[in-house]
Amino acid sequence: MKLRDLPLVSLRTFAVVAETGGAGAAADALGVTHSAVSKQVKLLERWLGQALFTLEGRRLVLTPFGLVLSREVGRALEDIAGACAYVQRQRERRTVTIEAPATFAMYWLLPRVNRYRAQNPRTDVWVSTRMTGQLPNFSAHDLVVTRGEAAVTSSRLSERALLFREDLAVLTSPKLLARKPLAKAADVKSHHLIESMTRPQEWAAWLKHVGITDAFVAGGHRFDHLFVAIQAVKDGLGSVVAPQNVLREAIASHDLASPFPELNFPGECYFCYGAATSVDPATQKFRDWLVQEARSQAKAPRATQRTGECPRPVKSSSRRSR
Repeated sequence: MKLRDLPLVSLRTFAVVAETGGAGAAADALGVTHSAVSKQVKLLERWLGQALFTLEGRRLVLTPFGLVLSREVGRALEDIAGACAYVQRQRERRTVTIEAPATFAMYWLLPRVNRYRAQNPRTDVWVSTRMTGQLPNFSAHDLVVTRGEAAVTSSRLSERALLFREDLAVLTSPKLLARKPLAKAADVKSHHLIESMTRPQEWAAWLKHVGITDAFVAGGHRFDHLFVAIQAVKDGLGSVVAPQNVLREAIASHDLASPFPELNFPGECYFCYGAATSVDPATQKFRDWLVQEARSQAKAPRATQRTGECPRPVKSSSRRSR
């Protein structure tokens, strides 16, 4: 049987009669006359070649065929109503797309996306990550997070928003710290020093910052990306110099430990760009929320931080994404 042959009006009328138990109640529910309901039921019975109701006294009672049809048609109409309601709800949904450096996305952005979606169930936030060496894709996303200044080549970008500046310090595994405690800065020589190729100078910068000038570092693990280095640290293979404010939740959950949080130095700044001169309300709301999250984190109790000031925009060169 072809869908176009189905008497849909008659089927809906029949389903309402079966649900309400009478033609009068069905007429009230449908906003039509009693005779219109009776006519549609008779048309359906004639089309099927089967009686769907019997009259017992003044009551309409479903026949066995009527019971089967009532169950299936009722279920189908409920599914249709549910699908229509879903589609209607989507008119009120909004989608925000954001691209960010991989490590930043993994450890700072994604945990917050879940919280934001819980608070704003009608907004979907889709995250894309960018590896080192890849240019920010402003044309394909509503928001783009950069580490350092972006090479701005489009006049369509809205004003950038500062999130925070990196707070670089030594991070290690609580398990490794229990086996090999770090009472003072020089004790890091008892740990394997882990580096990433995207941040090859962080250990040298930290050692210089704390006044350790003797060259005792030889060998060690070196990975292509910071998030791989962080996983190695979690596994107890050594220690790394990384932004403790990006990794604050991993520290709070004791996946990582910061033995010298006060022996820190500032790194790059993270900025959030809107990829259009006129940002839609859903995108603006999410960006404002991210900025507030960053400010709230900065105000949270923590060790002394020396972050310095973020530089003015530099449009002639790009920074790496880590």
